[in-house]
Amino acid sequence: MKGRYLGFVLGVLLVAIAAALVVYGNIGGLMSSKTASQQPAGAASTQTMVPAGTAPASTGQSAGNDIQPGFFQKLTPAPDLAGVVVTDAEGKNVDLGSYKGKALLINVWATWCPPCVAEMPSLDRLQAQLGSDNFAVVPVAVDENSLDKVKQFLADHQLDKLPALLDANHALDGVVKIAALPTSLLVSPEGKILARFTGENKWDCGKALAAVQNFAKDGAITEEMLEPCPN
Repeated sequence: MKGRYLGFVLGVLLVAIAAALVVYGNIGGLMSSKTASQQPAGAASTQTMVPAGTAPASTGQSAGNDIQPGFFQKLTPAPDLAGVVVTDAEGKNVDLGSYKGKALLINVWATWCPPCVAEMPSLDRLQAQLGSDNFAVVPVAVDENSLDKVKQFLADHQLDKLPALLDANHALDGVVKIAALPTSLLVSPEGKILARFTGENKWDCGKALAAVQNFAKDGAITEEMLEPCPN
Protein backbone atom coordinates (compact mmCIF):
# COMPACT_ATOMS: atom_id res chain seq x y z
CA MET A 1 0.00 0.00 0.00
CA LYS A 2 2.77 2.35 0.99
CA GLY A 3 4.64 1.64 -2.26
CA ARG A 4 1.52 2.39 -4.33
CA TYR A 5 1.05 5.71 -2.48
CA LEU A 6 4.67 6.74 -3.10
CA GLY A 7 4.35 5.82 -6.77
CA PHE A 8 1.19 7.92 -7.05
CA VAL A 9 2.90 10.93 -5.42
CA LEU A 10 5.94 10.65 -7.66
CA GLY A 11 3.69 10.45 -10.72
CA VAL A 12 1.84 13.62 -9.72
CA LEU A 13 5.14 15.46 -9.13
CA LEU A 14 6.51 14.44 -12.53
CA VAL A 15 3.34 15.65 -14.28
CA ALA A 16 3.50 18.96 -12.39
CA ILE A 17 7.16 19.48 -13.32
CA ALA A 18 6.48 18.71 -17.00
CA ALA A 19 3.57 21.17 -17.06
CA ALA A 20 5.71 23.88 -15.46
CA LEU A 21 8.43 23.41 -18.08
CA VAL A 22 5.91 23.73 -20.92
CA VAL A 23 4.44 26.95 -19.47
CA TYR A 24 7.89 28.43 -18.86
CA GLY A 25 8.96 27.62 -22.40
CA ASN A 26 5.87 29.26 -23.87
CA ILE A 27 6.33 32.40 -21.80
CA GLY A 28 10.00 32.62 -22.74
CA GLY A 29 9.13 32.27 -26.40
CA LEU A 30 6.55 35.03 -26.18
CA MET A 31 8.99 37.36 -24.44
CA SER A 32 11.69 36.71 -27.04
CA SER A 33 9.25 37.40 -29.86
CA LYS A 34 8.12 40.66 -28.26
CA THR A 35 11.67 41.85 -27.70
CA ALA A 36 12.60 41.14 -31.31
CA SER A 37 9.51 42.89 -32.62
CA GLN A 38 10.39 46.06 -30.68
CA GLN A 39 13.73 46.54 -32.43
CA PRO A 40 13.70 49.27 -35.12
CA ALA A 41 13.56 47.79 -38.61
CA GLY A 42 16.99 47.62 -40.14
CA ALA A 43 18.78 48.53 -36.90
CA ALA A 44 22.40 47.45 -36.65
CA SER A 45 24.32 46.85 -33.45
CA THR A 46 27.13 49.17 -34.56
CA GLN A 47 24.84 52.02 -35.60
CA THR A 48 23.21 54.33 -33.06
CA MET A 49 19.78 55.65 -34.00
CA VAL A 50 16.31 56.23 -32.64
CA PRO A 51 12.97 55.16 -34.19
CA ALA A 52 11.27 58.12 -35.82
CA GLY A 53 8.61 58.18 -33.11
CA THR A 54 5.49 60.07 -33.99
CA ALA A 55 5.95 60.04 -37.74
CA PRO A 56 2.77 58.75 -39.41
CA ALA A 57 2.71 55.30 -40.99
CA SER A 58 3.90 55.27 -44.59
CA THR A 59 1.15 55.61 -47.17
CA GLY A 60 3.19 53.74 -49.74
CA GLN A 61 4.24 56.99 -51.44
CA SER A 62 7.64 57.28 -49.74
CA ALA A 63 10.68 56.25 -51.74
CA GLY A 64 13.23 53.70 -50.54
CA ASN A 65 11.49 51.59 -47.90
CA ASP A 66 14.43 49.16 -47.65
CA ILE A 67 16.34 50.84 -44.80
CA GLN A 68 20.01 49.92 -44.34
CA PRO A 69 22.09 52.04 -41.94
CA GLY A 70 25.74 53.05 -42.18
CA PHE A 71 26.10 54.08 -45.83
CA PHE A 72 24.40 56.20 -48.49
CA GLN A 73 21.63 54.22 -50.17
CA LYS A 74 20.78 55.44 -53.65
CA LEU A 75 17.05 56.11 -54.11
CA THR A 76 15.46 54.96 -57.37
CA PRO A 77 13.47 56.72 -58.58
CA ALA A 78 14.86 59.84 -56.96
CA PRO A 79 11.98 61.85 -55.44
CA ASP A 80 11.67 65.63 -55.88
CA LEU A 81 12.42 67.93 -52.96
CA ALA A 82 10.20 70.65 -54.41
CA GLY A 83 6.85 70.82 -52.66
CA VAL A 84 8.24 69.79 -49.26
CA VAL A 85 7.21 72.72 -47.09
CA VAL A 86 8.73 73.39 -43.65
CA THR A 87 8.67 76.29 -41.18
CA ASP A 88 11.65 78.62 -40.81
CA ALA A 89 12.93 80.54 -37.77
CA GLU A 90 10.48 83.39 -38.40
CA GLY A 91 7.50 81.04 -38.56
CA LYS A 92 7.15 81.36 -42.32
CA ASN A 93 6.53 78.46 -44.70
CA VAL A 94 9.55 77.54 -46.80
CA ASP A 95 9.52 75.18 -49.77
CA LEU A 96 12.79 73.20 -49.62
CA GLY A 97 12.69 73.30 -53.40
CA SER A 98 13.89 76.91 -53.03
CA TYR A 99 17.38 75.51 -52.38
CA LYS A 100 17.51 74.42 -56.02
CA GLY A 101 20.90 75.21 -57.53
CA LYS A 102 22.79 73.91 -54.49
CA ALA A 103 23.85 70.41 -53.54
CA LEU A 104 22.46 69.67 -50.08
CA LEU A 105 22.99 67.43 -47.09
CA ILE A 106 19.58 67.49 -45.38
CA ASN A 107 19.70 66.16 -41.83
CA VAL A 108 16.43 65.00 -40.24
CA TRP A 109 16.74 65.23 -36.46
CA ALA A 110 15.08 66.03 -33.12
CA THR A 111 16.24 67.74 -29.93
CA TRP A 112 15.19 64.71 -27.81
CA CYS A 113 17.21 62.24 -29.93
CA PRO A 114 20.64 61.50 -28.31
CA PRO A 115 22.46 60.44 -31.51
CA CYS A 116 21.04 63.51 -33.30
CA VAL A 117 22.36 65.77 -30.55
CA ALA A 118 25.74 64.02 -30.70
CA GLU A 119 26.25 64.64 -34.43
CA MET A 120 24.89 68.21 -34.65
CA PRO A 121 28.22 69.93 -33.81
CA SER A 122 29.90 68.03 -36.67
CA LEU A 123 27.17 69.23 -39.04
CA ASP A 124 27.74 72.81 -37.90
CA ARG A 125 31.47 72.42 -38.57
CA LEU A 126 30.72 70.81 -41.95
CA GLN A 127 28.64 73.84 -42.96
CA ALA A 128 31.45 76.15 -41.83
CA GLN A 129 33.93 74.14 -43.88
CA LEU A 130 31.97 73.44 -47.09
CA GLY A 131 29.06 75.87 -47.08
CA SER A 132 29.01 77.97 -50.25
CA ASP A 133 26.87 79.06 -53.18
CA ASN A 134 27.08 75.44 -54.35
CA PHE A 135 26.53 73.46 -51.14
CA ALA A 136 24.63 73.72 -47.85
CA VAL A 137 23.85 71.64 -44.76
CA VAL A 138 20.11 71.87 -44.04
CA PRO A 139 18.92 70.40 -40.72
CA VAL A 140 15.16 69.76 -40.51
CA ALA A 141 13.72 69.04 -37.07
CA VAL A 142 10.74 66.70 -36.63
CA ASP A 143 8.58 65.46 -33.74
CA GLU A 144 8.92 68.75 -31.84
CA ASN A 145 6.23 70.68 -29.94
CA SER A 146 7.37 74.07 -31.17
CA LEU A 147 9.87 75.88 -33.35
CA ASP A 148 11.02 77.85 -30.29
CA LYS A 149 12.45 74.64 -28.80
CA VAL A 150 14.50 74.06 -31.96
CA LYS A 151 15.78 77.64 -31.99
CA GLN A 152 16.69 77.47 -28.30
CA PHE A 153 18.57 74.21 -28.81
CA LEU A 154 20.68 75.67 -31.63
CA ALA A 155 21.41 78.78 -29.56
CA ASP A 156 22.30 76.83 -26.40
CA HIS A 157 24.75 74.64 -28.33
CA GLN A 158 26.19 77.56 -30.32
CA LEU A 159 25.25 75.98 -33.64
CA ASP A 160 25.17 79.30 -35.44
CA LYS A 161 25.99 78.00 -38.91
CA LEU A 162 22.75 76.00 -39.18
CA PRO A 163 19.22 77.28 -39.87
CA ALA A 164 16.26 76.49 -37.60
CA LEU A 165 13.71 74.56 -39.66
CA LEU A 166 10.76 72.47 -38.46
CA ASP A 167 8.83 69.84 -40.43
CA ALA A 168 5.78 69.67 -38.17
CA ASN A 169 3.67 67.80 -40.72
CA HIS A 170 6.27 65.18 -41.72
CA ALA A 171 6.29 66.45 -45.28
CA LEU A 172 9.70 64.88 -45.95
CA ASP A 173 8.46 61.49 -44.79
CA GLY A 174 5.80 61.76 -47.47
CA VAL A 175 8.38 61.62 -50.26
CA VAL A 176 11.23 59.57 -48.75
CA LYS A 177 11.05 57.00 -45.95
CA ILE A 178 12.43 58.30 -42.65
CA ALA A 179 12.50 55.19 -40.44
CA ALA A 180 14.91 56.40 -37.76
CA LEU A 181 16.63 59.51 -36.47
CA PRO A 182 18.97 60.90 -37.46
CA THR A 183 18.64 60.46 -41.21
CA SER A 184 20.68 62.42 -43.76
CA LEU A 185 19.77 62.96 -47.41
CA LEU A 186 21.90 63.93 -50.40
CA VAL A 187 20.04 66.29 -52.73
CA SER A 188 21.29 67.28 -56.18
CA PRO A 189 21.37 70.91 -57.40
CA GLU A 190 18.39 69.92 -59.57
CA GLY A 191 16.37 69.20 -56.41
CA LYS A 192 16.40 65.40 -56.59
CA ILE A 193 16.80 63.37 -53.38
CA LEU A 194 19.44 60.93 -54.57
CA ALA A 195 20.55 59.04 -51.46
CA ARG A 196 19.76 58.42 -47.78
CA PHE A 197 22.06 57.74 -44.81
CA THR A 198 20.33 56.28 -41.74
CA GLY A 199 22.05 56.73 -38.40
CA GLU A 200 24.62 58.93 -36.68
CA ASN A 201 28.01 59.96 -38.03
CA LYS A 202 30.74 62.56 -37.68
CA TRP A 203 30.31 64.58 -40.83
CA ASP A 204 33.35 66.84 -40.67
CA CYS A 205 36.09 64.21 -40.79
CA GLY A 206 37.12 60.85 -42.25
CA LYS A 207 35.06 58.91 -44.76
CA ALA A 208 31.87 60.87 -44.11
CA LEU A 209 33.54 64.19 -44.92
CA ALA A 210 35.14 62.73 -48.06
CA ALA A 211 31.77 61.38 -49.22
CA VAL A 212 30.08 64.78 -48.81
CA GLN A 213 33.00 66.59 -50.46
CA ASN A 214 32.81 64.27 -53.50
CA PHE A 215 29.07 64.79 -53.78
CA ALA A 216 29.35 68.57 -53.48
CA LYS A 217 32.12 68.62 -56.08
CA ASP A 218 30.73 66.44 -58.87
CA GLY A 219 27.62 64.63 -57.62
CA ALA A 220 29.41 61.34 -56.92
CA ILE A 221 27.70 59.13 -54.31
CA THR A 222 29.93 56.92 -52.18
CA GLU A 223 28.17 53.64 -51.34
CA GLU A 224 30.78 52.16 -48.99
CA MET A 225 30.27 51.91 -45.22
CA LEU A 226 31.10 55.25 -43.61
CA GLU A 227 32.62 54.35 -40.28
CA PRO A 228 32.79 57.43 -38.01
CA CYS A 229 36.28 58.81 -37.53
CA PRO A 230 37.83 58.32 -34.05
CA ASN A 231 37.29 60.84 -31.28
